[in-house]
Amino acid sequence: MPLLIFAFLILIPIAEIFLLIEGAGVIGTIPVILLTIGTAALGTFLIKRQGLAAMQTAQLDMNEGRPPVQSVVDGVGLLVAAPFLMTPGFITDGVGFLLLIPGIRHAAARAILKKIKSMQADGKVTIIRP
Repeated sequence: MPLLIFAFLILIPIAEIFLLIEGAGVIGTIPVILLTIGTAALGTFLIKRQGLAAMQTAQLDMNEGRPPVQSVVDGVGLLVAAPFLMTPGFITDGVGFLLLIPGIRHAAARAILKKIKSMQADGKVTIIRP
């Protein structure tokens, strides 16, 4: 886990800076800046749109007496995608845009839940229910 935190805090920003500099060398500084601003704006628009759809689906599910599981998963995935899309850089934008794809978002949620269940079975995580 400490290595993963190290990667996120040190290696990813270094890679982002490198790619931004290389991109500026290939297509120019202004286009890279505009691309960075454009991906943030597009990401914000898409997250807002998908977030509103998830909220509407959750409301519909609750009105019909169903637990809004899918909507909660979508909401959490969008909540994770937002900072990736707002952070300048090509790597974080790529991760953020991948999380906007429902199939990838759902697969990531299943993998995380599987990992949590595995950690619970190994005694590394304790889940307390009220």
